[in-house]
Amino acid sequence: MYSTVTAVPNRPNTWLVGRSQNTTVKCKVVMSELPHTPPECCAWSRVSGIPCYHGAAVILLNHGHGNMWKFVERRHLSAAWKDMYRDVEYKTPPQHVFDGIMLEAKKLVLSGDHLHMPKALPPPRGRPVKNAGERKQSWYEQGTAKPKKRIYLCTLCRSKDHTREKCELRQMFDETEPVE
Repeated sequence: MYSTVTAVPNRPNTWLVGRSQNTTVKCKVVMSELPHTPPECCAWSRVSGIPCYHGAAVILLNHGHGNMWKFVERRHLSAAWKDMYRDVEYKTPPQHVFDGIMLEAKKLVLSGDHLHMPKALPPPRGRPVKNAGERKQSWYEQGTAKPKKRIYLCTLCRSKDHTREKCELRQMFDETEPVE
């Protein structure tokens, strides 16, 4: 990305970095003497605490890629995060608690009480017709409230589990009718 990295004469720790696409533009990079301080060259390295591309080019030339971490602020290093979260402890519950929760969830799913229904189907593509009627629902939406087939009632006993042909009371009603 950067073609030239040259030291500025009579100014220690100051470098000029030239781009490979536009060699006329050069960025001035000032390396710091303090450890874990990114080089100063643009707003990115001052605000973020991580060396920008210009500073990284100077660090790679002088110190190598294995020492790049020495020019990153301490707050971004893993040692600072380890110190911050040293005494944090997350206790996991015992296995029998997980088993109980899973068993209860399976029972609720099998009973159908706690099922989350998906969103409604999108409308059909194209211009709507004049009398579209009700929007059809997917079988996910219908769930247990799915409309059933028409229920036929027995005309004799008004029960819905059978019809007149299979009614037990049919003989009784047939005997009372006049014979012709």
